[in-house]
Amino acid sequence: MTLTDLFDDETIPLLRRLGERRRGDHTPVNEEARRQVLAALTESEKSTVEVLRAAELMGAALYQSPFLDTVAAAEIFSLSPGRTVALALREKGTDNPATPAPISVRDGRVTAVRRFVAFASEVDDLLVVGGNTAALVAVRQPGVRTSRQDDIGRGDLHTVEIQDAAAQVRDVTADYPGVLARARTRHAAYLAGSAKAAIRLTADHLKERKAFGQPLAKNTALAYRLAALYAEAEAVLALIGTEPSPATGAQAMLLAGAVARQSAEEAVHLHGAYGMTERSDAQVFYRRAAVDAQWYGTATDLRAELLTALGG
Repeated sequence: MTLTDLFDDETIPLLRRLGERRRGDHTPVNEEARRQVLAALTESEKSTVEVLRAAELMGAALYQSPFLDTVAAAEIFSLSPGRTVALALREKGTDNPATPAPISVRDGRVTAVRRFVAFASEVDDLLVVGGNTAALVAVRQPGVRTSRQDDIGRGDLHTVEIQDAAAQVRDVTADYPGVLARARTRHAAYLAGSAKAAIRLTADHLKERKAFGQPLAKNTALAYRLAALYAEAEAVLALIGTEPSPATGAQAMLLAGAVARQSAEEAVHLHGAYGMTERSDAQVFYRRAAVDAQWYGTATDLRAELLTALGG
């Protein structure tokens, strides 16, 4: 199955709502459906370009998956075929993933607390990074406890408490900056894909919504606003086509986060009151952008990193 077959016009609206859970809803998600899509994504080895394209298509569908986390983990540890991994980088919500809080490691056993970990209850392993150390921790073992957190994006985030759990451990002093930079570029592709999809959703709506006897799509001011955002999303994709570095990774995340948020805001605004209802996908883009845009660092964090990288 090709990526375009997996993420086509019929499946994308279904994937967009897959796994969405409202506040207080702790019923299991459709894990089987998510596994099927994940299996299709991982059925063959993909080049860097193909992974970036997959990330863009996932963003268009707002598809939540451990696929990109698993790709990042595979750059540090050798993974068995079919194993899935979730990145566990934050001890607190305000933490910057570029400088994750230390973890306790003793005789190959790890103790740590990590919050806002996606798919922690579904994956096989957690990649816990702290200080200069990375640990690959199997989820289903004594000493690992996960509890789901509610979030505005209605995703699948968890708090993970690890107490003296067995793990593979290695020093990542030299490797982690590059791993993070590449993870950021993949996530930037995801955000650019979501921005372009929000713009297309809005453009289609404006063709149907009329004012003063004609479709709003004929309003050039609105068309120019959407075209400008689309161009910004394409610029992000052009940027991540270059060889990633800590500076370009941070820059890509900063720009992609901004265009994803702005595109989602325009989607809700131009859909009118309908855009804020549960029936509209505009509000889904808005919710997801609020979380996804700062997944690998807030705008403040990213600007500070760029300033340091540029010698400021």
